[in-house]
Formats: sequence, structure tokens, C-alpha cells
Amino acid sequence: MSVLLGIVAVLTFLSLAGQVARFHLGLPNALGLVPFFYVDLENNLPTWYQTLALAFASVLLAGLAVAARHMRAPFAGRWLALSLLFVFLSLDEAASIHEATMEPLQRVVGYLPGVWQPVWVILGIAAVVAFAAAFLRFLLYLPRDDRWQVFWAAALFVGGAIGVEMATAALYTTSDPSYKVSFTYALLAHAEELLEMLGVVVLIDFLLRRLSRTASFSVTVAS
Repeated sequence: MSVLLGIVAVLTFLSLAGQVARFHLGLPNALGLVPFFYVDLENNLPTWYQTLALAFASVLLAGLAVAARHMRAPFAGRWLALSLLFVFLSLDEAASIHEATMEPLQRVVGYLPGVWQPVWVILGIAAVVAFAAAFLRFLLYLPRDDRWQVFWAAALFVGGAIGVEMATAALYTTSDPSYKVSFTYALLAHAEELLEMLGVVVLIDFLLRRLSRTASFSVTVAS
């Protein structure tokens, strides 16, 4: 976990340094380094890192699904469903799939003011509620410490992806692209991405610990 936290800290620092150079030192590009490290842009180092981190979480979840099925433990299907969910999240991070829902949704609901301007959050909140309902029994099945770690991982990720997005919309008219050209917006973007990255790190820590315990238990039973 310390390695991943270090990577997140370095990426966040480099991104923030780039935005200080952009807005306060008159260096909007700096040989391409500013956009390459900026957490709010696509197809750059922070995006590649988060894509790989989400994919890694998916692989770990698949491993837990296989182990649960092998040991005939309950909720093997839930581990697999979570693995598939993180495949989607990894693809979404790489390709911004959720943003593609904006235009169709706006045609249906029209322009919504305030926190609802990024209308994709409506689908996001609905998905979170549906997920919580579908996985409640699975979450309660986990030991208390594991349960709380999963809860905090989800809270950090959702708080960044949806919570900060809505807070940003409350401050800016997001239909005007110029709202992104301010240092205040850049700070909010860093808060959003940092929370998302930390949420994934906390989850990966949980998954690695659980896989280690599962492997130890399998070896003990086999012996």
C-alpha cells in the first residue's frame, strides 16, 4: 500500500506543480510536462496509472472469485461481479465512457442547474444506490474490519467521482468550457482525482490482504 500511496502522492504533486506553473508562472505547457501530468486531462500519466490500478483491482477480485468458488465459499458470484465492474471502471477511466451519456441525458431532461449540471451524476447516483442494495448482504458477510475498509474505499471513490463533481457544478456553469480555466477549478479537479485514486489504493490493500489470508487458509486446509 505504501508504494501505491507514494505513486499517488508523486502524481498529485507533479500535477499541482504544473498548474502552479500554468497559472502563476506563465508556463501553460512547459515542454508538454504540464498537460502530461495534469490529473484532469485524458491520455496522460495519471490516467494511465488509474487505468492500471483499476485493472489490477479487477484481477485481484477475479482471484478472490476463483478462490471462493474453489473453496465453495459463499458469494463467489459477487466477487466475480465486482471484478467485471472494475473492468468497466478501468475502461471508463481510459475512454471516459460516462461522459458519453451527457448529451443523450440532456436531450431527455434538458438543462439542470446547480449540482445537477453534469447530468451523468444522476445515473451515477442511481448506480451507487442499486449497487449498495445488491451487495448489502455481501458486505455484511465480510468481517467487521474488512467491511469498514471496503466502505471507506467506496466512500473515497464515490465522494471524488460524484461528490466533488457536484460541488464543482455548484460553483461553475459547466456548460461553458471556460470554467476549467482557473486555478480554483484545478484545485477541485485535484481533490476529485486524489479521492478516487486513494479509494482504489484502499481497496487494493484490502484485496491483497484478503487474498493473502485466503491463500494461507487454502494451504492449511490442503495440509
